[in-house]
Amino acid sequence: MVWGMALPSGLGDFFPDGSYVGWREYLNAYFLEKMASEQKARFSDGSASTYRRYVSEKFINEPGSKRSPDVPAFGPIEGHEAPKRFETEKSYSSLGSLVMLNDRILAVDASLKDIIERYEAGKHHFFPIEIVMPKKVIYPNSYFVMAIGQYLDSFSPQQSDPASWNQQSLGYCSFVESKKSMSGLALSSNKFGGAHLWRERRMSNPLICFSDYLMSEIENLGQRLPKHYQMRAV
Repeated sequence: MVWGMALPSGLGDFFPDGSYVGWREYLNAYFLEKMASEQKARFSDGSASTYRRYVSEKFINEPGSKRSPDVPAFGPIEGHEAPKRFETEKSYSSLGSLVMLNDRILAVDASLKDIIERYEAGKHHFFPIEIVMPKKVIYPNSYFVMAIGQYLDSFSPQQSDPASWNQQSLGYCSFVESKKSMSGLALSSNKFGGAHLWRERRMSNPLICFSDYLMSEIENLGQRLPKHYQMRAV
């Protein structure tokens, strides 16, 4: 069996309302003051804003892929490129074990990070981030920005319910984000094999997948995820 999760669609425990602190300013300063001229030349317009956008997209795109001719292919995330602080607009008593922050960047609490690393040590990338609520109250659980390090092409259009997905341009597909539709998506077990956490490469709207083994562990330990649904393994 395999499980699929779309990104949260509304603000709340799985998508806290807030903003990164100091990240924009740091990346600007790094580009302007520390980056070598030959590295800056890789960005066709030579602007810090293009570099900032490129960095944020590293967290949600496959290394080696290229989104625009104006910027280089996505490389490994450097330690200085990760956001380190996120301030919320309101107080939260119970954030999810997996949350989405701004720019569609994911973060997980320490317990979920440990579970993922037990199953796929070294496969995914984690960077500590402090979540701070109003009046400078630090959220008690430790969180880590997570960049999923595994992109697979296991979606099987032929064995999926035609009402569950749509054909897009350039070989991409999109899926309908509902329980009924996602349960009609089929993924080839020959393609995802022994993977436990991955992003589907051909989906234009992000589809994050979990193996049944990983999901069982997550649920047994009471971890809270955004809405997720069982899909077909064929």
